[in-house]
Amino acid sequence: MNEQQVREWMNENLGRLKMLRDEIRVDIHLASMEARDKWKELEPVLHDAEKLAEDVSDVSRRAMEELVEKFRHFRESVKHHRQG
Repeated sequence: MNEQQVREWMNENLGRLKMLRDEIRVDIHLASMEARDKWKELEPVLHDAEKLAEDVSDVSRRAMEELVEKFRHFRESVKHHRQG
């Protein structure tokens, strides 16, 4: 992957994180207090992701992948607890 491709990939994943953030915000209104507290810890991480998106290194790519997965996992856990 060249630098431009990595930059595009990072921006796409940043967009995914922002979309997940918005979906989580909707879900969190109906979630438990425990889930809300966890979200308060996780949401500020998006700012870190915005900084990562400016970097074009293997380390920042791996960190971005981990953040996207962490947000997805959190959203699934909130949805699961709401439905259960």
